[in-house]
Amino acid sequence: MGNLVNNAIKFSPIAGEIKVRLKDEQNNFVIEVEDSGIGIPDNLKSKVFDLFSEAKRYGTLGEQPFGLGLSISKQITEAHGGKIWFESTEGKGTTFFVEIPV
Repeated sequence: MGNLVNNAIKFSPIAGEIKVRLKDEQNNFVIEVEDSGIGIPDNLKSKVFDLFSEAKRYGTLGEQPFGLGLSISKQITEAHGGKIWFESTEGKGTTFFVEIPV
C-alpha cells in the first residue's frame, strides 16, 4: 500500500487529489488508490507490473524511477491470494485496485 500511495503522490501535480478507499465485499476487501496525476500511456500499460519494468517514468518533480515497486506490490498481493490491477487515462490519473480475500 505504501508503494501505491507513494506513486500516487509521485505522479500527481502539487495540490493534486489522491483518494484511498476501502470496500468490504462478500468474501474479500478491495483497496483503491486513485490519483489525479499524469496517467499511464496505453503503450506502457502491459509492462507496469514487470520486474525492472520498461514502463519507468520520472515523477512530476523529476523523481528517479526504479521499476521495482509495482512488481513487488504484485508479488505481495498474490502471495496473500489477492490480485492487483489498475485503470488509467493518460493526463487524467490512475486508480490501482488491490483485492484481498477475507
